[in-house]
Amino acid sequence: KEQRDRMIKEEMDSIMEAARDFCFEHFEEDMEDEAIQAVQTAARNLAYRKKYFDCIKDSIIYFPTCRKLILSKDLIEEAEKYYYEKEDEFPAEYSKALRTVVFNASCDTTQKTTEDPIDDEEFMEKLAMEWTEALD
Repeated sequence: KEQRDRMIKEEMDSIMEAARDFCFEHFEEDMEDEAIQAVQTAARNLAYRKKYFDCIKDSIIYFPTCRKLILSKDLIEEAEKYYYEKEDEFPAEYSKALRTVVFNASCDTTQKTTEDPIDDEEFMEKLAMEWTEALD
């Protein structure tokens, strides 16, 4: 659990910093604390819930990443549940900021990390296990 929390925190800290900068630069406003909290809560609920053993690399890959969840909009939809009241929508400009910074980072080969799971998540999903404390 601590490893999972650390992985989420590290990934989300860099994403949120870039998203806040994007909002300030393009929309001339800072992201609301309520939106940041909602995104962080959504990430804790969805990210790195499964693990897959890659026998070629002899390593365990945890997925889905926060980046993949943002690009697929799953994280934004989950964050909307925690953003103020149920009838309040997560602001489109924040969603745009998150998706833009994640997309730009994924296109920038200098920021690619070896921790990114292989691209075939459908394959990994079939062989993956839920990450529980009992498995650690």
